[in-house]
Formats: sequence, C-alpha cells, structure tokens
Amino acid sequence: MHSSIFQISTQPIGKENYIDENTFIDGDFSFYDYCANMSDEQRKEEISDLVEYKLPKGMFELTSEDTILYKGGVEQWKKEFVANIHEKAETLTVENMLEWRPLYNLEQAIENPLDTNYRFYLDGDGNQSFAEASFAFMEFVCGLEPDTTLHVGGVVDYHF
Repeated sequence: MHSSIFQISTQPIGKENYIDENTFIDGDFSFYDYCANMSDEQRKEEISDLVEYKLPKGMFELTSEDTILYKGGVEQWKKEFVANIHEKAETLTVENMLEWRPLYNLEQAIENPLDTNYRFYLDGDGNQSFAEASFAFMEFVCGLEPDTTLHVGGVVDYHF
C-alpha cells in the first residue's frame, strides 16, 4: 500500500532541507518497503488532502500551498481521543485478549488516532531518519498556540 510522509515544522523549511526518498533508512527493520519523490502537483494535492480529509475538522486551515494554520481546538480533540481509547479498551476481555482484532484496534486508537496511513516528519532541519504515526503529530499540536502557522516541507510517497 502507498501513503505519504509530511515534513511539518513551526519554522519555514528551506528547500535544501526538504525530505526526499533518500531521507529514510531502509533495511531489514525499516517500516518502509521503499520511498519515492513526488511531483510538485502531487505534493500540493497531498497537502490539500491532509488538511481537508485527515486532520481534525475545524482545527486546521490550508493558507497556502506550503502553510497550514492551526486554529485551535486541541482540548476537544484530547477528550475525543481519551473517549475513543476507553471505548476500544472496553472491548478487550480476558476471553479475547489473545485475539488479533481487539488488541490491534486499541493499539491503533493510541498510536494512530487520526486513522490514517499518513506519517509525520517533525524535523524542519532534515536530520531525522524516520517519520511517525499520527499520535506524534497530535502530541506536537498539543504544544501549539491557536493561530500558529505550520510549514510543510517535503512530502514523500512511501510503500509499506
């Protein structure tokens, strides 16, 4: 399956620091089968899709092809996140604890609360060699003030 990795920072990201297909470590323990660069047009579409369809509704606004405005609302999202974890945890019982689905659903509720295959690279300098699931992005958002501008650097296609 294919998805995208987004490089996001509170500071502008110079093109020389954009992530690309060579940013991510590959090898026996890599999360990615492979990564590929995308065209400028594909990049713009992916950023738009991120804001329009995957980030929590009303919390973000695309203000240019490279910037996203965080409008606030993380406190409500935190309440929904915790409620979702409680809901998934309630389905876990002594009888089904060794079954795949209940544990997987709980794990996904914690690690990937945006329910997306998108990954997030939260290093504007391009020094990191990995991208993270959506919890890491939302944890990052929890430290932002409303009206913070987020800058999008590289966007890379990946296969897993």
